[in-house]
Amino acid sequence: MTQEQGASSRRRDLDVTVASQRRRQIIGAARECITEEGVEKLTLRKVGERAGVSHATIAYYFHSRRELIDSALVEMSADFLTGLQHRRRTNGTRDLYDLLVDFLDPDNASARYIVQMIDAGLHDPELRRIHDDFIRYGRESIEHSITAGMARGELRDDLDAPAAAAMFHSLLIWWQSEVAAGTVTAAQAREIAGLALALLRRPGATVSTVSTIEPATDAEAPSTVEAVESALATDRRLPAKSAETLAAVFRSLYELAAEPPTA
Repeated sequence: MTQEQGASSRRRDLDVTVASQRRRQIIGAARECITEEGVEKLTLRKVGERAGVSHATIAYYFHSRRELIDSALVEMSADFLTGLQHRRRTNGTRDLYDLLVDFLDPDNASARYIVQMIDAGLHDPELRRIHDDFIRYGRESIEHSITAGMARGELRDDLDAPAAAAMFHSLLIWWQSEVAAGTVTAAQAREIAGLALALLRRPGATVSTVSTIEPATDAEAPSTVEAVESALATDRRLPAKSAETLAAVFRSLYELAAEPPTA
């Protein structure tokens, strides 16, 4: 290699390094904007101001606002999932009701982020993989809790743990989105999720954890089931007929689960 060729190669390497750093700088600014204000309020002007670059520079690296958002979300989600997995390895399996209460806490920013990313994957094919990763992680975490509850004799021994986890996960995602939207309170969401948990409980089981929800009494059943029916009826994403059918099925399942065990 001649001296001139060597100098040219070094310049190309430098250009690649600078370009990579500039791209990372822009993505980092986009991540900060999303964290502080959400995806909807992200603008290229705000990103440019935060990154200290022009609109033209952003356009050089990203062809559209959507491409920049997707790049930022992919990185954020990968980091977020890594953190979740580390905490699960460190803290072990959680009690199912503890998990329920924590996830439906309106101040739980992690839960809100998970719901946002799952929802984004429903509408954006580019984010579908992220959607699937969050679904898989959530269901695995709940399945571990269910399996542990079955081993302790607190949950029914006839449960299909993966299927029960899928049901419970879908319910938590749904009600966390309702809490975030302000259509129900966290207390209402926990009460409704508690009904589903009651379906998993083994009749007459001795509960070892003080936080696990107790079976509802007959006096509690009408009000809590009516809360479910009200929430379904006001969910704008559901056709009226579907809401009525879901409410009827939920009431039947809950009434069946609330029946005292036969002698």
